[in-house]
Amino acid sequence: MKKIGLMLFLIAIGFVIVALPDADERLFSISRDHGPSLLDAIGLVILLIGHAGLVMEAWKHREKVFQYKHSVYFRTGLFLLGAGLVLVLVSVLNDGGHWWILGVALLVFVQAVFFYIALK
Repeated sequence: MKKIGLMLFLIAIGFVIVALPDADERLFSISRDHGPSLLDAIGLVILLIGHAGLVMEAWKHREKVFQYKHSVYFRTGLFLLGAGLVLVLVSVLNDGGHWWILGVALLVFVQAVFFYIALK
């Protein structure tokens, strides 16, 4: 449980760093409105390290999740995961307003359920 706590802590710290205001000096641009600054990149690296650790821990117990693979909940989760990913990509690449927030919310929700089932 200490390892999971550390991963969640890294995710939270990374999220806070990404959310901090920056000088809008981008390392590169993804679109007209989007591109990471140095501060964002540091936060993303920390966040992704925590996320990767959490995914690796959950993957060890994937059989707990895959026992539901024939259920409507599993299929709905896969659909929501795909919908969230599409919303994030399309809204960021095309400067589609704040639709990426809904996409991120869907991705976080589905992954939280996956982690909860795998790690409980």
